[in-house]
Amino acid sequence: MEPLCPQCGTDFVQRSRRKGVIEYLLSLMDIHPFRCQICTNRFRAMQRGARYSKKATDQRQYQRIATRFPATFSGDQAEGKGEVTDISMGGCGLETDAPLVEGSLLELRLKTSDRDPAIVVDTAVVRSVRASYAGVQFLRLRMEEKDRLSQFMRGLLATARH
Repeated sequence: MEPLCPQCGTDFVQRSRRKGVIEYLLSLMDIHPFRCQICTNRFRAMQRGARYSKKATDQRQYQRIATRFPATFSGDQAEGKGEVTDISMGGCGLETDAPLVEGSLLELRLKTSDRDPAIVVDTAVVRSVRASYAGVQFLRLRMEEKDRLSQFMRGLLATARH
């Protein structure tokens, strides 16, 4: 059973990679680092009997959830529209015909609902590009936009759990 986030109280948390000697030593006493998938808080909590796998694991801090909704973007090197195919609090996957370049900065508008205004990501960076797909990391959101994204993610994570 996963612990509850001490900041927002949700149980949508994911174990994080250990950072440094202190977290390694704490893990020997069953105290492990976690990342909240809703409010992004990183914290430590006791989890008896849990062990870290020796095999290579996904390095992402946030769980990606498959989804489909439109998005628009603009930046110095590109402007266009696309469809978000997966999303987390840290970024998203974007299908687009626009030529995006790794390292380019964008403003994103995520249209997650027909009735609500788009969630605005002030600054995002293109981390990877494959054919018509781009992996995008969110760098800066205003607090109210982060709160709206958190609420959207809470709904997606609850649905994915069932």
